[in-house]
Amino acid sequence: MSKLASTRRGFLVSAALLPLAACAPPPPKHTLSPRGDRLVRMIQTTGRDNMTAPEALALMGITNQGRDIPVRQLADDGPDGRYVVNLVNIRKVHEFVFQRRQGDVLVLHSADTAFKRLQSVRYARNGKPTIITDIAFAERDFQQQTAFWFDRIPGR
Repeated sequence: MSKLASTRRGFLVSAALLPLAACAPPPPKHTLSPRGDRLVRMIQTTGRDNMTAPEALALMGITNQGRDIPVRQLADDGPDGRYVVNLVNIRKVHEFVFQRRQGDVLVLHSADTAFKRLQSVRYARNGKPTIITDIAFAERDFQQQTAFWFDRIPGR
């Protein structure tokens, strides 16, 4: 009988606390790394609104039903060319698209806000975009592009 009473008591306590748990705010979803958060803020405050052609970004899975994709963009010159970082919010989450021109080829990398490279694309000036299958090259170039922007993030 004592065991039944303690089980019933536990059930009643749980039932009493259940409405409190339902009213509690959900735990915050933090997908941003601290650097990602600072880069997002830097792009939002100093970048400019722009539209990018959809072809290369479509290969990365970022689409706007065939139309140009709205981005917030920040660009700067480096020792080996022009670097650009785009903040894309087309899928209702922040994503970065890093790009750099190497001669007549544009190399683009999509990444989440924790700087995990998701996809890389090579886009020749007079050609069509293609996915970069050389993982070592893609990762090395991605690290070089992110390092360029890490050096410019305030409060690092």
